[in-house]
Amino acid sequence: MLAVDVGGTKTLFELSDADGYVLSKLRLDSQRFDSFDAILAAFIEQLPQAYSIDSACIALAGPVSGQYGQVTKLPWKLDASLIEKQFSIKRVTLCNDFEAVGYGIASLQSADFETIQIGEPSEISPRVVLGAGTGLGQAILIPDNGDWRVFPTEGGHVDFAPLDRTQQLFLEHLQQRHGHVSYDRIVCGSGLVSLYHFLRDYKQIDENNALRLAMVNGDAASAISQFALKHNDVLANEALDMFVDIYAAQAGNLALTTLARGGVYLVGNILLKNMAKFRAPSFINSFAEKGRMTTLMKQIPIHIVLDEEVGLKGARLLAQKAMYN
Repeated sequence: MLAVDVGGTKTLFELSDADGYVLSKLRLDSQRFDSFDAILAAFIEQLPQAYSIDSACIALAGPVSGQYGQVTKLPWKLDASLIEKQFSIKRVTLCNDFEAVGYGIASLQSADFETIQIGEPSEISPRVVLGAGTGLGQAILIPDNGDWRVFPTEGGHVDFAPLDRTQQLFLEHLQQRHGHVSYDRIVCGSGLVSLYHFLRDYKQIDENNALRLAMVNGDAASAISQFALKHNDVLANEALDMFVDIYAAQAGNLALTTLARGGVYLVGNILLKNMAKFRAPSFINSFAEKGRMTTLMKQIPIHIVLDEEVGLKGARLLAQKAMYN
Protein backbone atom coordinates (compact mmCIF):
# COMPACT_ATOMS: atom_id res chain seq x y z
CA MET A 1 0.00 0.00 0.00
CA LEU A 2 1.21 3.48 -0.84
CA ALA A 3 0.00 6.55 1.07
CA VAL A 4 0.90 10.02 -0.21
CA ASP A 5 0.14 13.39 1.39
CA VAL A 6 0.71 16.16 -1.18
CA GLY A 7 1.10 19.72 0.04
CA GLY A 8 2.21 22.94 -1.55
CA THR A 9 5.43 22.86 0.49
CA LYS A 10 6.14 19.19 1.14
CA THR A 11 4.99 15.76 0.00
CA LEU A 12 5.06 12.75 2.35
CA PHE A 13 5.29 9.15 1.14
CA GLU A 14 4.74 5.93 3.07
CA LEU A 15 4.93 2.43 1.59
CA SER A 16 3.66 -0.38 3.80
CA ASP A 17 2.66 -4.00 3.48
CA ALA A 18 -0.85 -5.38 3.95
CA ASP A 19 -0.25 -5.76 7.71
CA GLY A 20 0.70 -2.10 8.06
CA TYR A 21 4.45 -2.65 8.44
CA VAL A 22 6.23 0.40 7.01
CA LEU A 23 8.69 -0.49 4.25
CA SER A 24 9.74 3.04 3.27
CA LYS A 25 9.00 6.59 4.33
CA LEU A 26 10.18 9.80 2.69
CA ARG A 27 9.57 13.55 2.73
CA LEU A 28 10.33 15.56 -0.42
CA ASP A 29 10.18 19.28 -1.19
CA SER A 30 7.17 19.76 -3.49
CA GLN A 31 8.56 22.96 -4.99
CA ARG A 32 11.53 21.09 -6.51
CA PHE A 33 9.34 19.10 -8.91
CA ASP A 34 7.41 20.17 -12.00
CA SER A 35 4.71 17.51 -11.67
CA PHE A 36 3.33 14.83 -9.38
CA ASP A 37 4.63 12.16 -11.76
CA ALA A 38 8.15 13.51 -11.26
CA ILE A 39 7.98 13.47 -7.46
CA LEU A 40 6.42 9.97 -7.40
CA ALA A 41 9.17 8.72 -9.71
CA ALA A 42 11.77 10.21 -7.33
CA PHE A 43 10.23 8.29 -4.41
CA ILE A 44 10.13 5.00 -6.33
CA GLU A 45 13.72 5.41 -7.54
CA GLN A 46 15.07 5.55 -3.99
CA LEU A 47 13.36 2.31 -2.90
CA PRO A 48 15.91 -0.43 -2.14
CA GLN A 49 14.02 -2.92 -4.31
CA ALA A 50 11.04 -3.13 -6.66
CA TYR A 51 7.64 -3.51 -5.00
CA SER A 52 4.26 -4.41 -6.48
CA ILE A 53 1.84 -1.73 -5.29
CA ASP A 54 -1.73 -2.99 -5.01
CA SER A 55 -3.37 0.18 -3.71
CA ALA A 56 -2.35 3.83 -3.47
CA CYS A 57 -4.18 6.74 -1.91
CA ILE A 58 -2.94 10.20 -2.90
CA ALA A 59 -4.25 13.00 -0.68
CA LEU A 60 -3.69 16.39 -2.28
CA ALA A 61 -4.11 19.98 -1.17
CA GLY A 62 -6.78 20.98 -3.66
CA PRO A 63 -10.12 19.98 -5.19
CA VAL A 64 -10.68 16.39 -6.34
CA SER A 65 -13.38 15.23 -8.75
CA GLY A 66 -13.44 11.47 -9.23
CA GLN A 67 -10.14 10.38 -10.73
CA TYR A 68 -8.92 13.93 -11.34
CA GLY A 69 -7.24 16.33 -8.92
CA GLN A 70 -5.51 19.72 -9.00
CA VAL A 71 -3.05 20.96 -6.36
CA THR A 72 -4.15 24.52 -5.56
CA LYS A 73 -0.72 26.04 -4.86
CA LEU A 74 1.20 24.05 -7.53
CA PRO A 75 0.74 23.49 -11.29
CA TRP A 76 0.19 19.78 -10.66
CA LYS A 77 -2.74 17.97 -12.27
CA LEU A 78 -3.35 14.34 -11.33
CA ASP A 79 -5.22 11.64 -13.24
CA ALA A 80 -5.60 8.43 -11.24
CA SER A 81 -5.94 6.17 -14.29
CA LEU A 82 -2.78 7.56 -15.90
CA ILE A 83 -0.84 7.13 -12.64
CA GLU A 84 -2.01 3.50 -12.48
CA LYS A 85 -0.70 2.82 -15.99
CA GLN A 86 2.55 4.75 -15.73
CA PHE A 87 3.63 3.29 -12.38
CA SER A 88 1.96 -0.15 -12.63
CA ILE A 89 -0.23 0.42 -9.56
CA LYS A 90 -3.33 -1.76 -9.45
CA ARG A 91 -5.58 0.90 -7.93
CA VAL A 92 -5.06 4.62 -7.31
CA THR A 93 -7.49 6.66 -5.21
CA LEU A 94 -7.39 10.46 -5.07
CA CYS A 95 -8.79 12.49 -2.22
CA ASN A 96 -8.54 15.98 -0.78
CA ASP A 97 -5.78 16.22 1.84
CA PHE A 98 -8.23 17.21 4.56
CA GLU A 99 -10.45 14.26 3.77
CA ALA A 100 -7.39 12.15 4.63
CA VAL A 101 -6.78 14.23 7.76
CA GLY A 102 -10.39 13.65 8.81
CA TYR A 103 -10.02 9.87 8.51
CA GLY A 104 -6.72 10.08 10.33
CA ILE A 105 -8.35 11.96 13.21
CA ALA A 106 -10.98 9.28 13.56
CA SER A 107 -8.16 6.84 14.40
CA LEU A 108 -6.31 9.02 16.95
CA GLN A 109 -5.81 8.06 20.56
CA SER A 110 -6.21 10.53 23.45
CA ALA A 111 -2.41 10.97 23.68
CA ASP A 112 -2.36 12.23 20.10
CA PHE A 113 -4.12 15.52 20.87
CA GLU A 114 -4.29 18.21 23.53
CA THR A 115 -7.63 19.66 24.60
CA ILE A 116 -7.66 23.46 25.07
CA GLN A 117 -11.43 23.78 25.59
CA ILE A 118 -13.25 20.86 27.19
CA GLY A 119 -16.73 22.12 26.32
CA GLU A 120 -19.64 19.69 26.39
CA PRO A 121 -18.75 17.01 23.83
CA SER A 122 -21.43 15.09 21.95
CA GLU A 123 -20.69 11.75 20.29
CA ILE A 124 -23.60 12.11 17.87
CA SER A 125 -22.68 15.57 16.56
CA PRO A 126 -20.35 16.61 13.73
CA ARG A 127 -16.65 17.25 14.17
CA VAL A 128 -14.59 19.65 12.10
CA VAL A 129 -10.90 19.84 11.31
CA LEU A 130 -8.91 22.77 10.00
CA GLY A 131 -5.27 23.58 9.65
CA ALA A 132 -2.95 26.19 8.21
CA GLY A 133 0.10 25.47 6.08
CA THR A 134 0.66 26.67 2.53
CA GLY A 135 -3.10 27.36 2.63
CA LEU A 136 -6.03 26.75 4.98
CA GLY A 137 -7.66 23.31 4.81
CA GLN A 138 -11.01 22.32 6.31
CA ALA A 139 -13.19 19.21 6.51
CA ILE A 140 -16.37 18.04 8.23
CA LEU A 141 -16.78 14.66 9.96
CA ILE A 142 -20.29 13.23 10.30
CA PRO A 143 -21.03 10.29 12.66
CA ASP A 144 -22.22 7.20 10.78
CA ASN A 145 -23.23 4.06 12.69
CA GLY A 146 -20.26 4.06 15.03
CA ASP A 147 -17.86 5.31 12.37
CA TRP A 148 -17.25 8.65 10.65
CA ARG A 149 -17.86 9.92 7.13
CA VAL A 150 -15.53 12.71 6.07
CA PHE A 151 -16.50 15.51 3.70
CA PRO A 152 -13.71 17.75 2.42
CA THR A 153 -14.48 21.42 1.81
CA GLU A 154 -12.91 24.46 0.20
CA GLY A 155 -14.21 26.55 3.08
CA GLY A 156 -10.83 28.20 3.58
CA HIS A 157 -11.62 30.27 0.50
CA VAL A 158 -14.67 32.01 1.97
CA ASP A 159 -14.54 35.80 2.32
CA PHE A 160 -12.39 37.16 5.13
CA ALA A 161 -14.47 39.12 7.68
CA PRO A 162 -12.43 41.65 9.72
CA LEU A 163 -13.25 41.96 13.41
CA ASP A 164 -11.78 45.38 14.20
CA ARG A 165 -10.43 48.55 12.59
CA THR A 166 -6.89 47.19 12.12
CA GLN A 167 -8.20 44.04 10.43
CA GLN A 168 -10.46 46.20 8.26
CA LEU A 169 -7.46 48.20 7.08
CA PHE A 170 -5.56 44.96 6.47
CA LEU A 171 -8.46 43.70 4.32
CA GLU A 172 -8.39 46.91 2.27
CA HIS A 173 -4.62 46.57 1.93
CA LEU A 174 -4.99 43.03 0.53
CA GLN A 175 -7.96 43.93 -1.69
CA GLN A 176 -5.84 46.52 -3.47
CA ARG A 177 -3.32 43.80 -4.30
CA HIS A 178 -5.45 40.72 -4.87
CA GLY A 179 -9.11 41.67 -5.28
CA HIS A 180 -10.85 38.80 -3.49
CA VAL A 181 -9.48 38.14 0.00
CA SER A 182 -10.18 34.81 1.69
CA TYR A 183 -9.11 33.28 4.99
CA ASP A 184 -6.88 30.99 2.93
CA ARG A 185 -4.83 34.01 1.89
CA ILE A 186 -4.28 35.07 5.51
CA VAL A 187 -4.29 31.92 7.66
CA CYS A 188 -1.18 30.40 6.10
CA GLY A 189 2.59 30.94 6.15
CA SER A 190 2.58 33.70 3.53
CA GLY A 191 -0.39 35.31 5.32
CA LEU A 192 1.67 35.72 8.49
CA VAL A 193 4.39 37.45 6.43
CA SER A 194 1.77 39.76 4.88
CA LEU A 195 0.51 40.66 8.36
CA TYR A 196 4.04 41.45 9.50
CA HIS A 197 4.73 43.78 6.57
CA PHE A 198 1.33 45.47 6.92
CA LEU A 199 1.78 46.18 10.65
CA ARG A 200 5.33 47.40 10.09
CA ASP A 201 4.12 50.01 7.62
CA TYR A 202 0.72 50.84 9.16
CA LYS A 203 1.91 51.22 12.75
CA GLN A 204 5.43 52.30 11.77
CA ILE A 205 7.03 49.87 14.19
CA ASP A 206 10.80 49.68 13.95
CA GLU A 207 11.95 46.45 12.35
CA ASN A 208 14.53 44.23 14.01
CA ASN A 209 17.52 44.01 11.64
CA ALA A 210 18.32 40.45 12.74
CA LEU A 211 14.74 39.38 12.04
CA ARG A 212 14.72 41.05 8.63
CA LEU A 213 17.93 39.21 7.74
CA ALA A 214 16.50 35.90 8.97
CA MET A 215 13.38 36.44 6.84
CA VAL A 216 15.46 37.12 3.72
CA ASN A 217 17.80 34.16 4.23
CA GLY A 218 15.29 31.51 5.32
CA ASP A 219 11.62 30.74 5.93
CA ALA A 220 10.13 34.17 6.60
CA ALA A 221 7.07 32.89 8.50
CA SER A 222 9.20 30.66 10.74
CA ALA A 223 11.54 33.56 11.45
CA ILE A 224 8.61 35.74 12.56
CA SER A 225 7.36 32.99 14.87
CA GLN A 226 10.81 32.41 16.34
CA PHE A 227 11.44 36.09 17.05
CA ALA A 228 7.99 36.46 18.59
CA LEU A 229 8.27 33.46 20.90
CA LYS A 230 11.98 33.38 21.72
CA HIS A 231 13.04 37.02 21.44
CA ASN A 232 9.78 38.78 22.34
CA ASP A 233 10.10 41.01 19.28
CA VAL A 234 7.33 43.63 19.36
CA LEU A 235 6.45 43.61 15.65
CA ALA A 236 6.70 39.82 15.29
CA ASN A 237 4.56 39.35 18.40
CA GLU A 238 1.86 41.70 17.14
CA ALA A 239 1.78 39.99 13.73
CA LEU A 240 1.56 36.52 15.27
CA ASP A 241 -1.16 37.58 17.73
CA MET A 242 -3.26 39.02 14.90
CA PHE A 243 -2.70 35.87 12.86
CA VAL A 244 -3.88 33.65 15.74
CA ASP A 245 -6.95 35.83 16.33
CA ILE A 246 -7.99 35.53 12.68
CA TYR A 247 -7.28 31.77 12.73
CA ALA A 248 -9.45 31.41 15.86
CA ALA A 249 -12.28 33.45 14.36
CA GLN A 250 -12.44 31.23 11.27
CA ALA A 251 -12.27 28.09 13.43
CA GLY A 252 -15.27 29.50 15.27
CA ASN A 253 -17.06 30.26 11.99
CA LEU A 254 -16.66 26.65 10.85
CA ALA A 255 -17.73 25.28 14.23
CA LEU A 256 -20.82 27.50 14.32
CA THR A 257 -21.79 26.73 10.72
CA THR A 258 -21.74 22.97 11.38
CA LEU A 259 -22.69 23.00 15.10
CA ALA A 260 -19.58 20.89 15.70
CA ARG A 261 -20.40 19.74 19.22
CA GLY A 262 -18.28 16.67 18.48
CA GLY A 263 -15.21 18.89 18.58
CA VAL A 264 -12.92 21.16 16.60
CA TYR A 265 -9.55 19.58 15.69
CA LEU A 266 -6.68 21.91 14.80
CA VAL A 267 -3.78 20.50 12.79
CA GLY A 268 -0.58 21.58 11.05
CA ASN A 269 3.02 22.60 11.60
CA ILE A 270 2.26 26.32 11.95
CA LEU A 271 0.04 25.44 14.90
CA LEU A 272 2.60 23.10 16.48
CA LYS A 273 5.41 25.65 16.17
CA ASN A 274 3.31 28.28 17.97
CA MET A 275 1.59 26.20 20.65
CA ALA A 276 2.00 28.87 23.34
CA LYS A 277 -0.12 31.32 21.33
CA PHE A 278 -2.87 28.77 20.70
CA ARG A 279 -2.99 27.75 24.35
CA ALA A 280 -3.45 31.38 25.43
CA PRO A 281 -6.91 32.62 26.50
CA SER A 282 -6.99 35.05 23.57
CA PHE A 283 -7.40 32.14 21.12
CA ILE A 284 -10.42 30.79 23.00
CA ASN A 285 -11.89 34.30 23.25
CA SER A 286 -11.53 34.98 19.53
CA PHE A 287 -13.01 31.55 18.76
CA ALA A 288 -16.03 32.09 21.02
CA GLU A 289 -16.88 35.75 20.33
CA LYS A 290 -19.97 35.24 18.18
CA GLY A 291 -22.44 37.68 19.76
CA ARG A 292 -25.59 35.88 20.84
CA MET A 293 -23.93 32.52 20.13
CA THR A 294 -20.97 33.04 22.49
CA THR A 295 -22.40 30.76 25.19
CA LEU A 296 -22.93 28.02 22.60
CA MET A 297 -19.35 28.42 21.34
CA LYS A 298 -18.00 27.75 24.83
CA GLN A 299 -19.73 24.35 24.76
CA ILE A 300 -17.74 23.17 21.70
CA PRO A 301 -14.57 21.16 22.50
CA ILE A 302 -11.32 22.30 20.87
CA HIS A 303 -8.35 19.96 20.40
CA ILE A 304 -4.83 20.49 19.07
CA VAL A 305 -3.67 17.43 17.11
CA LEU A 306 -0.07 16.63 18.06
CA ASP A 307 0.51 13.99 15.37
CA GLU A 308 2.23 15.69 12.40
CA GLU A 309 1.42 12.76 10.11
CA VAL A 310 -2.31 12.50 10.71
CA GLY A 311 -3.00 13.11 7.00
CA LEU A 312 -0.64 10.34 5.99
CA LYS A 313 -2.36 7.99 8.45
CA GLY A 314 -5.70 8.81 6.88
CA ALA A 315 -4.35 8.19 3.37
CA ARG A 316 -3.03 4.81 4.51
CA LEU A 317 -6.46 3.88 5.92
CA LEU A 318 -8.12 4.85 2.64
CA ALA A 319 -5.55 2.88 0.62
CA GLN A 320 -6.24 -0.13 2.83
CA LYS A 321 -10.02 0.22 2.42
CA ALA A 322 -9.65 0.49 -1.36
CA MET A 323 -7.53 -2.66 -1.46
CA TYR A 324 -10.20 -4.77 0.21
CA ASN A 325 -13.26 -3.24 -1.49
